[in-house]
Amino acid sequence: FIPWKKLYHRSVLREAEALRRVERLLRDFSIAGEQEGCVLGLIRLVASTPTAPKVDPSTVLRCLGSHPLFPKAQLCILHKLPDLQSRAGPEKMWATLAVMVLFSDSVGDIQRLLECLRSPSCDLGMVEVTEVLYCMATLLFAMRDRSIPITNRIHYNIFYCLYLMENASGTVQPLEEGGWPDVKLTHEQQRILNHKIEPGQIVKIMAFAGTGKTSTLVKYAEKFPDLKFLYVAFNKAVTEKGKKVFPRNVTCKTFHSLAFESVGRHYKDKGKLNFSKMSVFSISFLLRYRKGQSLFVRGKTVSQTLENFFSSSDEEICEEHTPVWFKNTHGQMQLVSQEEKQINVEEAREIWHNMKKLDGDADKRYKMPCDGYLKLWQLSKPQLSGYDAIFVDEAQDCTPAIVDIVQSQKCGKILVGDPHQQIYTFRGAVNTLYLVPHTHVFYLTQ
Repeated sequence: FIPWKKLYHRSVLREAEALRRVERLLRDFSIAGEQEGCVLGLIRLVASTPTAPKVDPSTVLRCLGSHPLFPKAQLCILHKLPDLQSRAGPEKMWATLAVMVLFSDSVGDIQRLLECLRSPSCDLGMVEVTEVLYCMATLLFAMRDRSIPITNRIHYNIFYCLYLMENASGTVQPLEEGGWPDVKLTHEQQRILNHKIEPGQIVKIMAFAGTGKTSTLVKYAEKFPDLKFLYVAFNKAVTEKGKKVFPRNVTCKTFHSLAFESVGRHYKDKGKLNFSKMSVFSISFLLRYRKGQSLFVRGKTVSQTLENFFSSSDEEICEEHTPVWFKNTHGQMQLVSQEEKQINVEEAREIWHNMKKLDGDADKRYKMPCDGYLKLWQLSKPQLSGYDAIFVDEAQDCTPAIVDIVQSQKCGKILVGDPHQQIYTFRGAVNTLYLVPHTHVFYLTQ
């Protein structure tokens, strides 16, 4: 029962047998080396998923046909996996689903895919779909471990979609008017509720998957109605869900929304806000031509330098923020020389200086990205007044900049997360649950 889900969590926990099994799968499906071959191997593995006889692949494909990514997935299979395209069995069905997940830009794309499969005419069970998602998550996690060049965003999208699915179902459901129904608390949850947070305390809750993290926080806030809590997360969807389940003494925000209220809105008012991530092309256009690296390559190294600075707790851009390696115009990895590092720092500092400008001569080409105004907010040493304690959800994915903000608060801090499910490393996250000292620590394992 649910073998892929078990394998995923066991491999994340670094269990030897699970790692050996994943290694065999990677080897059997040639998931190693260059990126395209790895992805095709992953799709073939998913395509081999056993399927119940009652499932009609053609009906499932018709249900998926309403998704915007379906035509793109079909075209991809036609050109890259023509042998699967011609099969009438479940292989093409699973391959199509896998490609659509890989093409997804966001959690919402995968959620929409799941909605297609919930059609009354679709006879594919959600348990089977969930298992395939866990299969992909397992392989993507293993690929990241082996430094196979594939974005961690796909793993994040799958993981977070699974998180939403599993926390939106089951016997413990949020009440419509907010709050959580009466449930029997485990002794671990009760221990947490028996501790009343005090100013300056740092409480860690190591919460493994499926152990009732959210319900514990809800019950904690309900037990102390005289306290005001700030619940902060990284994802807007999480905070929106939090607004529905937490009692009224809890305010739910993302870190970026807090930074926007204080800093980001000023850049929006001046037309200098970049709501998306910095692109290499936009950075390249801001650089001056010089001999050596191409503008595009320099754009990549400078943008990475800025991103590393934004996620750090440092006050100034320095050589520590520059990348160690870069890919040249021939696609080969090269070490960044000391001279190039110094140039990267100078160029990144100049761009950052112009990004920050808000006065009359501010150049609107230098737009402030979301992580940039979060960095400015961190550097301003903000104090989140009016709260007795802060809940930091998914604390294992805090960047050093966010850690600095949280640690500087005078109120109590409750850091919650699973140290084995770090998924924001591509944004410079550090495992706060290990690195930040605590006054109290609790575990949710049941």
